[in-house]
Amino acid sequence: MAIVKAFNGIRYSKENITNEICPPYDVISPEEKAQLKKKSKHNMVQLELSDAAGTRNKYAQASFLFKKWISEGVLSEDEKPSLYFYEQIFNDHGKKMTRRGFFTALKLENPHGGAVKPHEKTLAKPKADRLSLLKAVKANLSPIFGLFNDDKKKVVTICKNISKKKPAATAKDKEGTLHKLWVVSDEKLIDDISKSLASKKIFIADGHHRYETAWNYLQYIKSKDKKFSDKNEYGYVLAYLCPMEDSGISIWPTHRVIEAPANIEENIEKYFNVLPLTSFEKLLKEKVQPLIIFKEGKYRTLQVKNPALLKKAMPDKCQAYRNLGVSILHSILIPEIAADKYIYVKSDKEAVSLAKKTKKIAILVPATPVEAIKEIALQNETMPQKSTYFFPKLASGIIIHTVC
Repeated sequence: MAIVKAFNGIRYSKENITNEICPPYDVISPEEKAQLKKKSKHNMVQLELSDAAGTRNKYAQASFLFKKWISEGVLSEDEKPSLYFYEQIFNDHGKKMTRRGFFTALKLENPHGGAVKPHEKTLAKPKADRLSLLKAVKANLSPIFGLFNDDKKKVVTICKNISKKKPAATAKDKEGTLHKLWVVSDEKLIDDISKSLASKKIFIADGHHRYETAWNYLQYIKSKDKKFSDKNEYGYVLAYLCPMEDSGISIWPTHRVIEAPANIEENIEKYFNVLPLTSFEKLLKEKVQPLIIFKEGKYRTLQVKNPALLKKAMPDKCQAYRNLGVSILHSILIPEIAADKYIYVKSDKEAVSLAKKTKKIAILVPATPVEAIKEIALQNETMPQKSTYFFPKLASGIIIHTVC
């Protein structure tokens, strides 16, 4: 069962934190980092992606600044354990949408078993980087993003009701997304939510590296501390939890650009029906997702000829995994190419433009349905990297959870 609890969050003391928030660390370019630092000397990027200073390496500098900001009152800790309700109002391809959920302290469980279910593979390098930062700062500076079933829409209703009140903090990011935060310390409400999630599973939507890093930190503390107890704050991780039934969940695809393998045309002829570009939208209604390939100035829609190919190519995977376009891409169309050889692009137009400039090919994939994420996670399977892109990203700097 998923165990969540209220915590004494650390947050910016001011109400308008537009200049203080930043995107997640792994999507910030060097240019954007410089821009964020110019917005405010207290921008969260100074902690998430700190720079070495004097004798302090970047992790020690992040720890130094974190303590300094608290001592100066830039950041302050809430007196009462609270849940932190969070709303994002955003534009999704011309449609105004609102996503609501809440920040909580989520009990850590082994990533390979238990109520918390991952769905994507992770890499050693970013986990080592985040672990060094966590050891130095002793705080979750940014959350994982989890989804849960809320069949009766109990939490959906609670979130809507809270959103009618005045928020404790607001911000607006460069993409125009409006962020709002409410601090809720009502013990009955907290207890109601904790009980309602006790029978649920949490499906990690984003932040797989951060979750595994928190688990690794817990094991590190266990090996060092004779008074170890996983009931302490280091036994929990900062999590933003959102009901699957929330109307603001938006999952974008991540397209691929790559040098065309020598055997790609052979694989297309052998395994796919080749259809016009206009067939793509119609095929999205089918169980098995199609692909689009852009090569040498031409678009082609690819449809797997025989669904039996999916089981043969992915015998150890569930049906939901096999039916995904990203799975078909990596297991049938171009099975021999490692994930780190691709260039990943969010926009289909940008992918095609890049393919033209570099004389490479672009492969456009459909978005992964949220139900497929749930099914794959329940089977304890992991999807190819960059299979999901939940839009918008959660901001860093909204709330911080200490682990000491």
